[in-house]
Amino acid sequence: MSATRPPDQPSSAAEQLSAALAVLAGVGVVAPLLAGPLPATHDGLHHLFRLFELDRSLRAWHLFPRVFADMGFGYGYPVLNFYSPLSYYLAWLGTAIGIGYIGGLKAAYVLGAVAAALAMYAWARTFLPAAGAFLAAAAYSYMPYHVADVLVRGALAEATAFVWPPLLLWLLTRFCQRRAPVYLVWLAAGLAGFILTHNLTALMFAPFLLLYALLLFGLPRRRPAITGYGALAVAAAAGLGIAAFYWLPAALEVRYVLAGTVGGMWDLLSLLQPLGHWVSPYILHRYTPFQGVAGQHPLGLVQTASAILGLVALGLAWRASTRLLRVAGACALAAALASMALLTPASSWLWSNLPGLSYLQFPWRLQAVVGLGTSVLIGCVCLLPLPRFWAWAASLALLLGLNALLGLRLEPAHLPTAAPPLREEQVSLDGLLDYDFQTALWLREYGGEWLLEYLPVWALGERERFFLPTDQPEALPPLPAASRVTVVEDAPLRTRLRVSLPQPATLVFHRFYFPGWQVVADGRAQPTRPLGRLGLVAADLPAGEYDVAVRLDQTAPRLAGLALSALGAPGLLVWAVRKRQRAFLSVSAGLAALFLSLVAARAWRYPTIHRPLPLRAQVGDAAELAGYAIERRGDGSDVWLYWLALAPRAQNYKAFVHAVGEGGEMLGQHDSQPGNEFTPTTRWLPGELVPDRHALPSIAVPTALYAGMYTWPDVANLPVLQDDQDVPERRVALGSLARR
Repeated sequence: MSATRPPDQPSSAAEQLSAALAVLAGVGVVAPLLAGPLPATHDGLHHLFRLFELDRSLRAWHLFPRVFADMGFGYGYPVLNFYSPLSYYLAWLGTAIGIGYIGGLKAAYVLGAVAAALAMYAWARTFLPAAGAFLAAAAYSYMPYHVADVLVRGALAEATAFVWPPLLLWLLTRFCQRRAPVYLVWLAAGLAGFILTHNLTALMFAPFLLLYALLLFGLPRRRPAITGYGALAVAAAAGLGIAAFYWLPAALEVRYVLAGTVGGMWDLLSLLQPLGHWVSPYILHRYTPFQGVAGQHPLGLVQTASAILGLVALGLAWRASTRLLRVAGACALAAALASMALLTPASSWLWSNLPGLSYLQFPWRLQAVVGLGTSVLIGCVCLLPLPRFWAWAASLALLLGLNALLGLRLEPAHLPTAAPPLREEQVSLDGLLDYDFQTALWLREYGGEWLLEYLPVWALGERERFFLPTDQPEALPPLPAASRVTVVEDAPLRTRLRVSLPQPATLVFHRFYFPGWQVVADGRAQPTRPLGRLGLVAADLPAGEYDVAVRLDQTAPRLAGLALSALGAPGLLVWAVRKRQRAFLSVSAGLAALFLSLVAARAWRYPTIHRPLPLRAQVGDAAELAGYAIERRGDGSDVWLYWLALAPRAQNYKAFVHAVGEGGEMLGQHDSQPGNEFTPTTRWLPGELVPDRHALPSIAVPTALYAGMYTWPDVANLPVLQDDQDVPERRVALGSLARR
């Protein structure tokens, strides 16, 4: 049986069938997602609500929102400044075409699994017969760590990143064989895609890719090899340049969040286990915490046995093998053995001393590299002189699939305050608060070095309680009397105000401070700083009247990254034009047009830019109501109040919005501490502008809206002064909630 096929040989029906079977193997991994509700996973809600936040930001035309404004109980986490963003945009495409947030998340997993299987098949087919390539694709799909990423961990970015290693290896192989420029263009784009999908996985696979390229091209002694390495270096530089807008700020600004301050190695080193604890003892693979060994994500027993069998087959066929098979087999074995060694206590010194290695957080992430290596070896089983090998291949693929899937214990996902399963309408701002509260409670109950990893360092002192009332309000001077703030426009990452100050004052904005937040008064940037125990964005303004804009802007690392991307991406496009790479140009233009048209459609239909109606109302001596806005949603409306804190408060008040009918009857109401309980007034700083959302049900008749505050538990409305007049009912008249 030939170990390879001529690269220009046309595809046959059998070839197409084997590729289709590889696709089927990829679908098998995500079959539980397609057949039932979204399963409860370790990180599933993280990614679902990040997708939700991405959508809200895009609907305000924030095309790359480095901060998710509603996360962290509305204070904002700089998630996409550090976390690779591409998988969320992939899921968002599903959301944007109408299949919802849960549907979009599922679609991303499905596309990732199918693409990974096809990429593995394509690469393995360059050095193995069709049956062996199918077997490698099935092994890659059903490696337990891949299944765990999809169905146990719910690690969206890692799961979708599985497509890139075999795809880049296939492109390297094709370029080596044909030296065609088209493969360099796609190599550059693929490397950028890998980094933007999951930077840690790209970091793990970098040595494997370098080793493969070195063995493939040989030592740079002759002109063809030197030219090949030069071309690859240009492609790698272009790929790194394209993704620099993300990775350069992520690397240079990580010191500003918790993730960059985690220095203890004990948790990481405690995850290293002897080699025997990295192989499951069960034929039907069991997933953490039922894995039966100390290693949290061990190799599957069938996976390990099949890889050993493939290694024997490769050894027996070594002398008769093609050079390409030898290169792939040697790289696969080296990657698997080196990665397994790094999972053992013997590698402790490397984890403690090798720069950047500790950012992997969990050593068992290296099982992805082990899985690629073992998949190649399992594909080599086809080298055994077995009759009717397709039957053997299909049987082994089925065994790998059953081993990986039948031991799963799946339960439907749900929010902490709701019964399963999770429903689409629960993916909302209220659901996001549930998710935030669950994460914060876990931190308070069980700790966790990496929980709230994107909390800015200026708030770390309040990490376990920033969302709770405090009995020690901050001793800051009150806002000067007669100060006026009117909210002109409010979007997730920008706010425009009209400000009148009788004397110099400090304005505070309800966002965790993070480099890049800028306050501009009449076109002049004002210095910003973190203020208070929560490190909120603050700026000192002189007396006078100003148009003020608050927005997340660029920093030096972000500008440097954008400059590199501005060189890399257009440079690649120009080069593609010169080389007449029409397919690459068509795909690039098509994706850009699709993305922008979907953003425009979502922004028009479901806007998240508020243009509040102005008010002049003071509630007690606690706050002024600087405006309100109404955001429509499917089952009702959200009324946004914009409070301006006047002075430190020693008491926690509740805020309310009442919807009253023409006859005075109460048609709907929402009462809570500001921020849906999580921005209590004892946390307010003088001069802080606090958005406060109140959800009302759908009301079919014209309704008058009122708002105010009251003491608790002794209920008494605070006095109200509206338009310089005392209001006997002690509630602010907002206006009407018009019938939809």
